Amino acid sequence: MNKSVKKHKDAKLLRRRLISNQKQKKRNKSLQGLSKSEVDFIKQFKDYNKINAPINFSFVHSTEKTVEFIRKIERSFSIKQKIFVNLERVEYIDNSAIIVLLSVMNLFRSRGLGFGGNYPIAEDAAILLYNSGFLKSLFRGSRKLTYTFGKKNQLFTQENKKVVASLGHPLMIEVGFTIFGERKIFKGLQRILLELMQNTNNHAVVDNKGQKNWWLSVNHDRENNKVAFSFVDYGVGVFESLKSKKEGNKWFGAFEKVKNRLKYGTNEEVLKLLLNGDLHMTVTGKHFRGKGIPGMKQVLDRNQISNLHVITNDAYADVSGNNYKKLRNHFSGTFVYWDIDDTNQTTEWSIK
Repeated sequence: MNKSVKKHKDAKLLRRRLISNQKQKKRNKSLQGLSKSEVDFIKQFKDYNKINAPINFSFVHSTEKTVEFIRKIERSFSIKQKIFVNLERVEYIDNSAIIVLLSVMNLFRSRGLGFGGNYPIAEDAAILLYNSGFLKSLFRGSRKLTYTFGKKNQLFTQENKKVVASLGHPLMIEVGFTIFGERKIFKGLQRILLELMQNTNNHAVVDNKGQKNWWLSVNHDRENNKVAFSFVDYGVGVFESLKSKKEGNKWFGAFEKVKNRLKYGTNEEVLKLLLNGDLHMTVTGKHFRGKGIPGMKQVLDRNQISNLHVITNDAYADVSGNNYKKLRNHFSGTFVYWDIDDTNQTTEWSIK
């Protein structure tokens, strides 16, 4: 190697060293005044995409911002990017948001992608998140579904989207004692659970996410004699599932048939038709016979449940309030919320 070439290489290496030293000084300066734990935190998660949760973190009460937050997590997953979920600034959180976050974070766990997160500074929000069982459910993976009597919060999941009819019985017992202090039969609860499980079982995931679970959150509010339920089938959602139906399926070409009935045929309008049972008649030419998503609306109309909400793809439905709207962001799944209180219809428990 001649002297001029060596001199040029040495100068190039020196420039690189100087730039590296400048960067290190800049990093050190940015860490000044921080505690050792804060410095360790920054170094540990330096390669993670930090995603901030909304201040009002609720899938029911702050749907737009919560769906936008979930979409950011999905985008990181799609490019195999490690993420850190920042809940620090969350002031309000509920179980509707926790169960959706759990379902999407399970994707990272199942694929071995790095992830982390923190707790809200707000004490009430931090306590609710801790007591929800979120971390235990996330890190233990999908185990056999078990029911534990006496717990205020319970999270359930089932692989391969299996229908677990036996879950309804212990749930009914606890709901009865929470609301009335005695055993009651809640026919609407049993029916809506079966309809939701059956729907997730029937709708195969058509993309390559690898999500195979449904998720259920049950929260007992003993002070207000109310039990709230949040159910998530995190896969493709109602409309993406309908679009993927093959020739020979009764729902094949459903959207083309709906266009003849609706001027625009937006998803929230179609969801309303679906819940009312009208879509079944439009597509199949036959009257609805009480199965599937419309069955949930029937349970509501019979006053067996209250406060029914359905969110799927870009459609939002507050079914109880007859409020249907189009979302700005797209949710890759189906979310259903409902609650039961002392105003809902029950049947006396009896042994025959």
